[in-house]
Amino acid sequence: MEILSATLVLSSELLLRTVPIVIIGVLIAEILIALRITERIASVAYPVTTFSHLPRECGASFLLAFVSPQAADAMLVDYYHKGMIGRGELVVAALINSFPSVVMHWRYLIPVYVPLLGVFGVIYFAILMAIGFLKTGIVMIAGRMLLSAVPATRTPEEHSGRTLPPKTALRTSLRPAARTLRRILGIMIPTLVVVAFLIEAGVFDAVAAHLEGASRLFPIPPEGLAIIAAKFGSYIAAASLASGLLAAGDMVGRDIVVTLLVANLLTSVVTYLRWLGSFYVAIFGPKQGTEIMLLSVALQDGLLLVTIFLLAWFW
Repeated sequence: MEILSATLVLSSELLLRTVPIVIIGVLIAEILIALRITERIASVAYPVTTFSHLPRECGASFLLAFVSPQAADAMLVDYYHKGMIGRGELVVAALINSFPSVVMHWRYLIPVYVPLLGVFGVIYFAILMAIGFLKTGIVMIAGRMLLSAVPATRTPEEHSGRTLPPKTALRTSLRPAARTLRRILGIMIPTLVVVAFLIEAGVFDAVAAHLEGASRLFPIPPEGLAIIAAKFGSYIAAASLASGLLAAGDMVGRDIVVTLLVANLLTSVVTYLRWLGSFYVAIFGPKQGTEIMLLSVALQDGLLLVTIFLLAWFW
């Protein structure tokens, strides 16, 4: 009964956090379509979409991902159900949309890691950003190779048809938005409830315990194991412990950076399973959500793994 009660509380929190954002994302997509200004808003992202052979509508979703990744992904699902983008374009665009969330790490990494670790905090942050850029570049190249080139379209000024007033556009967008949301929420709500149950049942804590033990397989000193253990609890605790070990001379800066990257690698698996996995599956559906999540974590963690061993060997 305690687990069920805790599941009810946690699932309510997850739904309150996620559902409004998804509703906003779908509604924004429908309003942009009704107002016929998608291309003008997405013009900033033209180089990304054009190179990746993505429709220009995906540019608006990419820009929205800097504000809310969930809303941006909901926008992509809306485009997909409308037939504006295909399955391959959905996968590529969703993977590219993960880049803004990496960039926005500065909101909590810089205020904590840089004051505590100084130049080594900057190096750690720079490495994460570089991996994010490289991952996005790989996805863009894959899109260019695997997707067909998008035919040239007319400029926004050349589009025919009368532009709807904002109030009319809002009313017009409500019905198609409701249809899309019924499909998304029909999957999202039970998925988040199941994830909440698994969290409260301790499934992800058990996974974390096994991964924490796997840290001994990486090129880090014994003192670094404490940092990894702390990272599973809080990134602030990990940074504070790393700062203390660095100041005491128990670990050098190079080992601090490598250890933090290992901690990031191991904790990311649990993070994807616990939170990001639930969002991917909830928004994109079980099959496509799992595919996108696995591709994203394989690229991100694969590049991170290579970086860890390159730093350990050559730094």
